[in-house]
Amino acid sequence: MAVQKAAGVSRGALLHHFPTREDLLGSVIRRLLEMHEAAAREALQSAPEDVDRVTRAIAALSSVVRRPAFVAQMDLWTAARTDPDLARVVAHEERRAGADLARVVDDVFGRPLTDHPRYRAVAGLTVQILRGLALTDVLREDAETARRALDDWTDMVHDLLGPLEDPQ
Repeated sequence: MAVQKAAGVSRGALLHHFPTREDLLGSVIRRLLEMHEAAAREALQSAPEDVDRVTRAIAALSSVVRRPAFVAQMDLWTAARTDPDLARVVAHEERRAGADLARVVDDVFGRPLTDHPRYRAVAGLTVQILRGLALTDVLREDAETARRALDDWTDMVHDLLGPLEDPQ
């Protein structure tokens, strides 16, 4: 009823587009993921050009997990822990989105970074670290600790991937 009221549609219209709660939640998750992709691209485009590609990529991806859409996604993950129907929807949508997430992360890092033999590990760990930092941000108001952790990870990525020419 709350979704119907917020959307300003009749119950029939809502049920026509989303026959089940799971259909509605799946659509919400897909929309959140689209918002994440747009935010990553926007952050990368607005990043200073005088910063190297690794730093720009990690900063752009970091900005995504600090947006309200990512917090909403985390809320759904949390709710899914105690709701088996929601857990199935979230797991299904997250699996579907895996390829899209990898594509966006690859686009943000760009070549030649994505050609490096260690890149896949770096990309996966970057996503996990950013998710973890986003979760801990909810619990603390100390942005400096998260910033230092992100700076440390950025330095490690530079060490792992070595010096690369930035093709800008």
